[in-house]
Amino acid sequence: MAEVIHSTHNMMTKARNTQGDGEEGIEDDYDSIESLRDQHQDYVGTEESSNTLGTVRSRQPDPVSPPRCQIRAVVVLLVLLSLTLLAGLLRFAVQHKTISMGRDVEQLVQRLKNVTEQRDSLTLCNQECPGSWDKFGCKCYFIVMGSWNKSRELCVSRGADLVVVDSKEEMYYIGRYGGDPWLGATDEASEGMWRWVDGTVLSVDNPSWSGGKPDGGKDKNCLRRVWEENNLKWTDKRCEANNWGLCEYNLMK
Repeated sequence: MAEVIHSTHNMMTKARNTQGDGEEGIEDDYDSIESLRDQHQDYVGTEESSNTLGTVRSRQPDPVSPPRCQIRAVVVLLVLLSLTLLAGLLRFAVQHKTISMGRDVEQLVQRLKNVTEQRDSLTLCNQECPGSWDKFGCKCYFIVMGSWNKSRELCVSRGADLVVVDSKEEMYYIGRYGGDPWLGATDEASEGMWRWVDGTVLSVDNPSWSGGKPDGGKDKNCLRRVWEENNLKWTDKRCEANNWGLCEYNLMK
């Protein structure tokens, strides 16, 4: 731009110094000066346009950076997702705690039931047996006479049944009664399958059997107590034999 201005100044000086030349030369010089002015204006216009274009471009947003509205939407979405997960975890924790509390309550109720039953059992055990009955522990005993089946009928008629021996202590206690009384077990329903009258199984391997096991005779289907070498045992005998039987009434019922 400085060169253009300098050229213009020289041309004007030259025009003044050559006034003596013809009018035609002056007009040519004037035309040259106008041409240089046009070039200068074009140059200035081009530079201003370039500056203006640069300004416009600089105002446009960076295409790499996402708009702020999109960032806010992502943040809101993440917050909502976090709240949803937190609510789910809290719900799971509450449900798990509720289930755990329910189990604890059930256990407490069961324990309370057991304690109540034990209390009631102790209360029942403290009851007295009828006048002619003997008491041992929570049971009452009474003697009847007849076959195994007849003895059992007489026991049942008194609200009792033939004795079910469920401990060594009880076995020793009934030793006070002489003879060989009927006990409440039979294999009459199924040969070799001995059961007490309360439904529990009497194993043939029980050490209380005389001789170590039942005789096994098909006509010996009822249980009696016997003495063997000063020890109380039991053995199988014919059910039709006339003998006395020992009735038992459980106060716990």
